[in-house]
Amino acid sequence: MIEPGFGVLTNPLAGSHLVKVCRDREVKLEAVAHYVAEGLRNGEAVTVIARSRLRKSLIDCMGAFDFDTQSLQDQGQIKFLDAEFLLSSISFDGEIDAEAFEKFVASPMRTIKLKYGKLRIFGEMVDILWQNDSHDMAMQLEDLWNGLFKKFEFSMLCTYSLNHIDPDAYEEALKRICRCHTHHIPLKNPDSFLPSGSTAVLDSFELAWKQLVEKLTANDDTVLRMPPA
Repeated sequence: MIEPGFGVLTNPLAGSHLVKVCRDREVKLEAVAHYVAEGLRNGEAVTVIARSRLRKSLIDCMGAFDFDTQSLQDQGQIKFLDAEFLLSSISFDGEIDAEAFEKFVASPMRTIKLKYGKLRIFGEMVDILWQNDSHDMAMQLEDLWNGLFKKFEFSMLCTYSLNHIDPDAYEEALKRICRCHTHHIPLKNPDSFLPSGSTAVLDSFELAWKQLVEKLTANDDTVLRMPPA
């Protein structure tokens, strides 16, 4: 797994499965808006799978960046999907259904990719599952996304919130999340968004991240440089 810095959001290579772990909605919005806006500037198709609040905030950001979002939607270059509705369509009895994923997610994404040639996706479904303590389902969904990378080229950004994670469990949580992704987007200017009293929590996260990187490096130094097989 690579820790490349914030710049990888600008021009991710096909097959890049990016993840940003966030404590704050503003930081999450900043990362997603940057990823989406750069894709549109590059002439790529962009699919946003998000909850209504984030979709509205992103549309406002795109307007501030001088994008005509409605026109882009009419042309099909950007597509907004409701993460909660889509998740309800592909999950049954505590499992992610692979056939439903193919029908409601993979097939539409493939069609968009064929039209525009390049596609980047932001997905919030895994974060919904994670915040509901459905960690195994989140990992199932990540595995399906990784399987899709083998069928056609695209890049993807996921975000995970730390709000519901006990600091003592950071390292194990990060280990599971890292297994599914090729790049981690580190915190950017953390002092600008951290609420009062949160320094200790951030320190716990940074310590857990450093310890995980050290363990991965000690076990197999290729883990930090190559996407998962």
